[in-house]
Amino acid sequence: MPFVSNKNGFSSVGRALVSKTRCREFEPLNPCKLYYKEMSAIFNYIKDSFEELKNNVSWTPRQELQRLVVVVMLFSVIFSIAIWGADTVLSEVVGFYFKLING
Repeated sequence: MPFVSNKNGFSSVGRALVSKTRCREFEPLNPCKLYYKEMSAIFNYIKDSFEELKNNVSWTPRQELQRLVVVVMLFSVIFSIAIWGADTVLSEVVGFYFKLING
């Protein structure tokens, strides 16, 4: 009787792995499949996302965006100066404490 494979291009018979380092496993003889359906779904999702960003999202006006950027930059500078000041004061306090302990 000749060998007959099923409609997917592989038989239900697999091959046992021959290796002393691996357990007794069974590897099916499935050929590599290209999943066009899943890939096209991913591409459609990306395309739809760009379309929604382009057509449906309301973007902040340019002048308001520039004003908000300036506010964020000023806050960042003020916050970094505050952190630097706290770090400087605390390092001086800890240094003074260790000078007192070591004599």
